[in-house]
Amino acid sequence: MNSEITREPVFFAQRFLVRHGAAVEANPEGFEALLPHELSRKLGLPEYVNIKEGLRAEGEEQHGITYGSPLLEKMVELACYPLPLASCRLSFHYLKSQGFDRLIQDQFRFRKSLCRVTSTAPIKTDYLVLACRYAARSDEQKEGLIALFFNFETGALIPRASNLSSTAVMEAAPLPESVRTAARWERILRGIARDSMNRRLNRDVNNLEEYYENLKKEMELSLGRAGLSDRLVQDRKEKIALIPDELAKKKEDLLKKYSIRIKITPCAGLFMRMPAVKILCEAHMGREKKPISLTYSPVTKSLDPVVCEGCGRSITSISFCPRHHALCSRCQEKCPVCKV
Repeated sequence: MNSEITREPVFFAQRFLVRHGAAVEANPEGFEALLPHELSRKLGLPEYVNIKEGLRAEGEEQHGITYGSPLLEKMVELACYPLPLASCRLSFHYLKSQGFDRLIQDQFRFRKSLCRVTSTAPIKTDYLVLACRYAARSDEQKEGLIALFFNFETGALIPRASNLSSTAVMEAAPLPESVRTAARWERILRGIARDSMNRRLNRDVNNLEEYYENLKKEMELSLGRAGLSDRLVQDRKEKIALIPDELAKKKEDLLKKYSIRIKITPCAGLFMRMPAVKILCEAHMGREKKPISLTYSPVTKSLDPVVCEGCGRSITSISFCPRHHALCSRCQEKCPVCKV
C-alpha cells in the first residue's frame, strides 16, 4: 500500500491541530503537539500530547492515530462543525429557451388536471450540493459518503445531478445572502433521509402486487374450464379468497426488510449560483386553475421536481386537493394543509 496513503490520518491530524492554534513538531514515529486549553478540552487530551502513527501508543501522554481511531473520529467531527460552506458561480454558453411543454409532458404527471405553460423568463438561482456521511443499520451496517443536490430556493431534491455539466464555466463567489435563511435549511435537512429506501420498497411492492393480480386472474380463468369437479372449483375459490391476506402478509414482510435506521450527517456544502429558466404554468382542473412555477436547470438539462405542499417530498407525480394544494400520492387521500 502507498505509504503516503497510510499516513493520511497523521497529515490530517497535524493540519487540524495547527489550524486550531496548536504548536506541532514532527518526529519519526508521528508528532508532538502543544494544544490550546480549549482544544485540549474538546479533544479530551492533555495540553501536551505525543501522537504516534497507528495504534502503537503507550502511556498517558501518548496517543495513536489511524483510520477509525476514536481520536481521528473526534477530529473529523470537530472539523465538520460548523458545516463548512463554499460558493461558486456557474456560467453556460447556451441556455434553453423553448421546448418546455414537451419536457413537462415527459417528466411530470398531473393527475386529473392539465398543465400549460403561460410564460418563461431567465433567472439566477442557487443550488446546494450537500456532502453527507451516512450509516444504515438493519441486520447489517453500511457506512459511506453521499452527495445530495438541492434547489436551495424550493428545497427540491434533484436526482441524477451528482456530476456537474462539463460545459459550465466555474469561478469562486461569495456565499449567497439566502444562506442565512433558517427556514430553507430546516426544509432541506428534514428531507435528507426521507426517501432513502422508498424507491426499492415501492419497486418490490409493485412487483408483488402484479404477481398476485396475475395469479388471481389465472385462477379465476381456470374456473371456467370443462371437467372440473365441484370440489375442485370450491378449493380454487377458497384459494382466490385467501390471496388478499397473503399479499398483505408479504407486504408486511417487505416493510420489515426495508425498515432500517439511517443516520445522515451533513459534512460540507457547496452553493452554486447559476442561470436557470423560470417557467410559469397553470394547472387546469375542470373550470378551475392553479398557478405553478417550475425551474429548468442547465446542469441536469431537465426540470426540477415539485415539492409536495403537504409533506415536503420532491415529486413528479402531482395531485391536487379540493383547495388546490399540490400533493404527493401519500398526501392526496387527506391534504395535510387544509385537512380536506
